[in-house]
Amino acid sequence: MITLFQCLCLFLFSFIFYQGGAALWHSTAVSWLAAALGAAAAGLYLWKTKRGWDRCSLQLCAWIAVIQVISAAAVLVGSDILPALFAILIFAACERLRIGQSTMQARLSDQIDKLTQAEQHANRMLMDVRSRNHDTMKHITAIRSTQSKADTQAYIQNWVDQYSQYDRFLKGENAYVAGVLYDFLEKAHTSGVKVSLHMHTPLSSLPFSPADQVSLVGNILENALDSAAEAREKAEIKLETSLRSGLYVLICENSTPGMEPKVLDTLYQSFGRSTKSGAHEGMGTYIIQKLVKSAFGRLDFSYRHPVFRLEIKIPFQK
Repeated sequence: MITLFQCLCLFLFSFIFYQGGAALWHSTAVSWLAAALGAAAAGLYLWKTKRGWDRCSLQLCAWIAVIQVISAAAVLVGSDILPALFAILIFAACERLRIGQSTMQARLSDQIDKLTQAEQHANRMLMDVRSRNHDTMKHITAIRSTQSKADTQAYIQNWVDQYSQYDRFLKGENAYVAGVLYDFLEKAHTSGVKVSLHMHTPLSSLPFSPADQVSLVGNILENALDSAAEAREKAEIKLETSLRSGLYVLICENSTPGMEPKVLDTLYQSFGRSTKSGAHEGMGTYIIQKLVKSAFGRLDFSYRHPVFRLEIKIPFQK
């Protein structure tokens, strides 16, 4: 269905341009030239919007295809420019509807994925805590059997460090955000990325629903970790949260291998641009910006090699 819809777009663009050229200049050569320009415009349009095609539901694409076929038929029976202009307007309206629906569906899909992942991370964290509690008696037995006081103190210190490794960061967070943080810290440790957290205010205090909290925090941490892991220089992430003059302030700094100017120009504005290597859509940055705007907040970012800095300020009320 998607491929058929794309072919229909190519045909409609070419046909409408052909009819427009014929109506204006009454020349077959000019009409065919206009048709070629229409096909080129259609190809450019399809390439620019290719990341949103898979997001559109088949039902909506089918209805839009029917409407556009009807509009093409209206052009067929006409001989002047007005039916062609009418078809162009219908096409533009349908595409606006499709792109808006695709963007909304992509955001909802991202939220569902993030919540599902957060639930899995929370379950892993719970299993980790349960496994440590399960081994408590084994640790006590090992301590009793030690002969040296120095060995006992070293063993206890190592045991305490294991228990309190992430406790101070997870304190005050709800289960979903705690799961996201726990997974982030585990992945950072595995990737060899140094993490520095200064959590003066819990991330769960962000003025969003739990689903939006997971989307915002998850996308920020995921982007920072992916970028830092690719950095050739010292990989590091710094995250700071605080309350200042009625504003919730979140600052995230991370190492990055480099960023192209054209990516920086559209970052946090639209999806389709990504700072990551590989097949990424840049949807995470777009969602972050949408969430900040929905809370009447402000998002600023700066890049000074090799550090990318993101600062978010959101009005906060207790």
